[in-house]
Amino acid sequence: MFTNTKVITVFHKIVDSEKRLPKWEKHLFYDVYWENCLAQSEENKGMSESNLILCIIPEKSLKNFIPQKDDFIVMGNVESYENAEKFTVMDVKNFRYGSKKVRHIEVTAK
Repeated sequence: MFTNTKVITVFHKIVDSEKRLPKWEKHLFYDVYWENCLAQSEENKGMSESNLILCIIPEKSLKNFIPQKDDFIVMGNVESYENAEKFTVMDVKNFRYGSKKVRHIEVTAK
């Protein structure tokens, strides 16, 4: 499987059981394919553009976590999403079937 990025970071929101406040778990995925896409849509007689991210994570890079809708995704290994260019996960598709060489998940983020 073709990859072009050594590592990405996914921040998943959980609730701290002691403080009962939101907390972000950090998850790293190695050897992934990352593509910036420019999408256009027609809205109310005008065109709008938005940046989309397509991220393909090979099955071998998945450990015990799969990204979920509304998680933050960042290129590289970062400690915090606050000062990084982050994208919000919109969709996750499971393609973990067929030949072991091509099993993966596809993450779309905006």
